[in-house]
Amino acid sequence: MDLSCCSRIFLNFFLVCILGCLDFVNTSEEIDLTKEPGHLQKFGTGRPGHQIEEVVGFPNPEDFFTNYYLPQKPVKLRTGAKLSPAFHLWTDEYFLNLDIPAKSKVHLETVKKESRQQRTLHMDFKKFVKNYMNTSYYMVDTVPAFLKPDLVLPCSLQCPDLLDNKFVEIMMWFSSGGTNSVVHFDAVDNINCVYRGSKDFVIVDPIKYEGMVPIDRPEGSYSDIDVDKMDYVKYPTLAKVEYIHAHLEPGDCLYIPYKWIHQVRSYNSNLAVNIWWNHYDALDVDTSKCNKECDKTMTLDQVKTTGFDYLLNSNENIKAHLSDGLANAPGKVMTFEKFIHFIFPMISDAEGDEFIKEEIDTMKENANKLLDIIDQDKDEKISIQDINKLSSAHMLEISGILNVMEAIQDSIDEKFSQDELEGGDGLQDDLGDEGQLIDVFEELKSDRDEL
Repeated sequence: MDLSCCSRIFLNFFLVCILGCLDFVNTSEEIDLTKEPGHLQKFGTGRPGHQIEEVVGFPNPEDFFTNYYLPQKPVKLRTGAKLSPAFHLWTDEYFLNLDIPAKSKVHLETVKKESRQQRTLHMDFKKFVKNYMNTSYYMVDTVPAFLKPDLVLPCSLQCPDLLDNKFVEIMMWFSSGGTNSVVHFDAVDNINCVYRGSKDFVIVDPIKYEGMVPIDRPEGSYSDIDVDKMDYVKYPTLAKVEYIHAHLEPGDCLYIPYKWIHQVRSYNSNLAVNIWWNHYDALDVDTSKCNKECDKTMTLDQVKTTGFDYLLNSNENIKAHLSDGLANAPGKVMTFEKFIHFIFPMISDAEGDEFIKEEIDTMKENANKLLDIIDQDKDEKISIQDINKLSSAHMLEISGILNVMEAIQDSIDEKFSQDELEGGDGLQDDLGDEGQLIDVFEELKSDRDEL
């Protein structure tokens, strides 16, 4: 063996040793999260931030749907709210001089740092206007009917298809400022417009940072994170999140896509209105039928809303949950196998578990029935188009299948509980959380999510 060969062997051995030592150092030293930027600071600070994309006014519907709504991309709509008479009219004096029914009550929250457990009350609108600047009262309610004529429907949403039962709710947020929302998401699309004061939005991309901003209150789509003092020890993944920041002054609007995580702070006498619409219903809007020119006479008193009760109990809610996984899939299409794993993960996770073989076999039979109903074009793939085309009759069948699946899940849970009482191992240990059947009726949108 010549000297050069020996040298190469020694060098390779030396490098392997060095890399091994470095790897040992890296894996043996834990990062001190308490020293990471942002620990015990306000939500949205300490980590890299990006300013939101901004356009002037409302884009036309074709532009908005193509560039923002369909790709689910947030955007600041600077000066958009100035289109509405409300921007100039809505002073406290204007409100107090309105000729309205004597008992026009509105819903109020009583603390400015949002708590879903706080006390709420109802008060006459004019009494609230007289007192809100000297109290912590915060109006969170649908826009009163007597104020809707002052608001123009955003030009981007002036589409006949949207006006056909696609709008869910139109909300008003009115306070003396200093309010903080929880970290949350909305199961609807949202345009929020500021008419008084200013707001700061901190937004997180739910796909890029999936699972990294813990929504540990899924029943209300929000997090227990202290927005004034983020705890990286309790929520370590927050130390890796990047934020999008949007600052809104009076007259500005903001589009927040479906299920994008956000947190909001308001300042000074503050009044905002937001419009929520059904995400999956709007996917098939024909923008060629939308207004080419913005109609300033199309005010919100002409817009019918379904309310969240309708959204949560309708076929569209089931469609929304069936579509959730598809929204992030390439081409918004899934194979049968991937779709079933998303909807019913227990089927694949419990494969080979003899203890619940009978139940899993029954679930497979019902899953195949579900696929046969949903696969409208019979291409052995599931797409959002397949789901959107489902008729009321189809949805009735699907609802029946989901009820059967839920009953099977209950039976499995009972079987394991009984087995545990009798001292068996049940072969359930490896299933963990994935053993829980996704219940498409369970994920409810709290109607108190936004500032």
